[in-house]
Amino acid sequence: MRKLFLLLTLFAIGSISAQGNGDFVNMTFVKTTPGEDYGTILNEKWKELAQMRADEGTITGWDVWWRPGSTDKSDWNMLIVTIAKHPDSLGANAGVPKVRPDYSEMDVEIFSEKNQKARTIVWDNVLVNKGLNFAGNQGETPTAPQVAVINMMQVGYENGNAYEKAENTLSSGDLGDRVGWALLKRLDNIGSDVYYDYMTVDFYSDWASMMNSRVATPKTPKELAGVLKMRDHKQSIPLWLAIQVRPNE
Repeated sequence: MRKLFLLLTLFAIGSISAQGNGDFVNMTFVKTTPGEDYGTILNEKWKELAQMRADEGTITGWDVWWRPGSTDKSDWNMLIVTIAKHPDSLGANAGVPKVRPDYSEMDVEIFSEKNQKARTIVWDNVLVNKGLNFAGNQGETPTAPQVAVINMMQVGYENGNAYEKAENTLSSGDLGDRVGWALLKRLDNIGSDVYYDYMTVDFYSDWASMMNSRVATPKTPKELAGVLKMRDHKQSIPLWLAIQVRPNE
């Protein structure tokens, strides 16, 4: 009976990893305006709104990631991630009046102008989770650690199904220096002209763990070689967690 329970548990965990948890993810790539202190706006207004939406059950998470090493010439320097169980929920119950109901129309207009002046939205993409590996996770939106690396992939329609299975197989077991892993499929734009249509995310507890994972230059394992043939790895971008919101217990 104990062996049967263990096998069933492993099967359940494998199913979550192979299928993902179905979370819908809105990624907003932002270029902040020097001198306009967009970080304060995020902390004083949008973080509070995100917490309200999370506690109401509209969204399951909201994270702000900073892109280390970015400069004034970088195309973007901040990533805002909204997570929900339904695509319609990504933009639902949002807006300044919800978090500041005492604001007049003029107050809302002034704040909106200030917010727009403080940042430029470079890309706004919608994705869905197709693979997930976090210790102890049973399909819920995981709490993100301090560091993440987003890996943008161009796969194409023909290889999509096989690629998803191969990536999940590759990252379903021990993650080494990583504390978590996710596979995301892009939903908003598809086709041969898009920069990426899939994304993997590697999560690390700290910056040193991420850097140390890149020191060695090992031979390519057979399993990874098969995945490499199905994808064009466009770019890997390390990110530092600045703000995180999850529903209050």
